[in-house]
Amino acid sequence: MNLKQRFSISFSILYSVILATMLFLVYTQFANFRKEEIQNRLKEKAQTTLKLLVEVKQVDYQLLKLIDSNTINNLYNEKVLIFNDSFKLIYSSIDDAVINWDSKLLKRIQDEDYIYMTENEYDIVGIESTYQGKVYLVLISAEDKFGNRNLVYLKYLFLAAFVIGLVLVWILSFYLSKEALTPLDVFKGKVQNISENNLSTRIEDKGRKDEITELTRAFNMMIDRIEKSFQYQKSFVGSASHELRTPLSKISAQLENLMQNPDFPAKYIPILASINEDTQQLSDIVTSLLILSKLEKENPSKSFTNVRIDEIIFSSSEFLKKFYPDLKIHFEIINETNAEDKLEVRGDESLLKIAINNLLKNAYLYSDTKEVFIKIIQEEKSIDLFFENTGKTPDVKNTYELFDPFVRGSNAIQSKGFGLGLSIVKRILQYNEAEILYNINIPNFNQIKVTFKV
Repeated sequence: MNLKQRFSISFSILYSVILATMLFLVYTQFANFRKEEIQNRLKEKAQTTLKLLVEVKQVDYQLLKLIDSNTINNLYNEKVLIFNDSFKLIYSSIDDAVINWDSKLLKRIQDEDYIYMTENEYDIVGIESTYQGKVYLVLISAEDKFGNRNLVYLKYLFLAAFVIGLVLVWILSFYLSKEALTPLDVFKGKVQNISENNLSTRIEDKGRKDEITELTRAFNMMIDRIEKSFQYQKSFVGSASHELRTPLSKISAQLENLMQNPDFPAKYIPILASINEDTQQLSDIVTSLLILSKLEKENPSKSFTNVRIDEIIFSSSEFLKKFYPDLKIHFEIINETNAEDKLEVRGDESLLKIAINNLLKNAYLYSDTKEVFIKIIQEEKSIDLFFENTGKTPDVKNTYELFDPFVRGSNAIQSKGFGLGLSIVKRILQYNEAEILYNINIPNFNQIKVTFKV
């Protein structure tokens, strides 16, 4: 779950809980208000009826019935019952509504002085009153049709408001979070385009006073420091390699002269040969570092020309056979298009020769049969080169590691080398806008695939 989704969901849930709580509280308060209002009206009606019945002497029972018939519409389905202290019914209003009562209920009114309860849609109030030294119990019920109807209407209104508010807030929260965090998407996209070969890219500073702008400025400052460090590193490697190359060549030449001198003691010749071999290996490392340093400074496509990749392979094969006479190469070209076999790619011919030489040399050195299988497959939009051999495969989880400088596979432990060959090849191919993969599809079978776009 990304930041936008997390923010939107958290905000929406929080808003939903707050909205539901507020609507519930308002509904509860209105329900309590309706309950208090109907109780007050029922108590007032009960006391008025009792007062007319007991205190006003001139009002007889028939007149009370008449008053009751004229005021019956004050409350819907109203019913009034009055009892004396012996629980004897002494008055009942003329309407047809029914109050279910018994001596237990009257006893409860007598004990508590006041009760309120509901039965189905009816609100019922019971009170105990003393008039002229006598105790009376009054039960009154009515249906608060208007209040209940308003309460039901309010319930559905709040439910609709909650659903609509919920939908709107979820939509708006996702939209607003997307708009608010769009600069982070832009930031992420530009950061992903920055690599060790593209450290000059900077994220535009919008000049706003927010956290994203502060993050942009801090990131640009960090890239400035990293770029200076890389430039210093490249400059040092290139300068040091160039300075070391000359004295190493001189040392190697002097050692060869000593070995060819007839006056030099023969017993020291093997020692000089070993020193000269180590010097040559050290010179190869310096040369490799110099090539890498040069590639870091080059501007791609400046010196690119159309290069026949098959001709480079043939030339490299002939060159290597001078040093490795037992080298056997099996060559195959597969054209999967209707076009003629051009096998041309855009690149730097001298650098591509170095890369092909290294690939052929590695395939030969780590082959148990000294055979190298080369396959060229021409596609519509690419040319694929396959360098294959049979031999021990490197024991690595990720074959991409084999293209890092000074990394060697488990199959190269017994061979001389420093782990720079494949790293140089990868860097040259990246410079020539090609891709390289090390595939181990079956045991004891190595395959390197190079893809050129055409």
